[in-house]
Amino acid sequence: MTSDIFIFGLGNPGIEYKYTRHNFGFIAVDYFAESNSFPDFAHKKNYAVSSRAFSDSAADSKNVYLIKPLTFMNLSGNAVKEVLKKHNVFCFKNGAKENENKSADDDVPLIIVIHDDLDLNYGRIKIKFGGSGGSHNGIISIISSLQSKEFLRLKLGINSETRNRFKTGADYVLGRFSKDEIKQMPDILNMLSDILTSLIGDGLTKTANKFNSILKN
Repeated sequence: MTSDIFIFGLGNPGIEYKYTRHNFGFIAVDYFAESNSFPDFAHKKNYAVSSRAFSDSAADSKNVYLIKPLTFMNLSGNAVKEVLKKHNVFCFKNGAKENENKSADDDVPLIIVIHDDLDLNYGRIKIKFGGSGGSHNGIISIISSLQSKEFLRLKLGINSETRNRFKTGADYVLGRFSKDEIKQMPDILNMLSDILTSLIGDGLTKTANKFNSILKN
């Protein structure tokens, strides 16, 4: 049985945004792609995508898609919806399952969104299913486009003491990571990659049981 998994990393396109805090989702997806021998990203009109199969056996394979919306953060939902429509995936609408392609095993996370989180300290990762978009315009856009909150989120903390140097939260998230933060980043991205690998292979319940106690430390 084949189950497709869609992993979206949020960010803004353009070299000027490449190493900003708001692009943590892009950075994470690029790192996972490189660490797991994904092919080069193909650029479509509103998103970039790379995919490969993960399998334990011929009978149990998963096609994993890594997607970076290129619509700018505030319109991330447009790209997410476009990808899911292309693949005939709409997991929920108005509280009811709408797509028969969704795995009967609810433990399989069909849609995963990786994004920065201003309420979490830098270095923290949080696994969350559902919930509001808070102040994150990318998540707000996705919820609005899909008319659903039923997707898995991997939240990457970006809060730090340097935040006080910026006039607004918007200025802070569009600022670049500090040298100290960049030094710590490989450890964060390695942990995130382990989480994604577990989600792909073992599903949400087993992954949450395995990592939640670690992530709280």
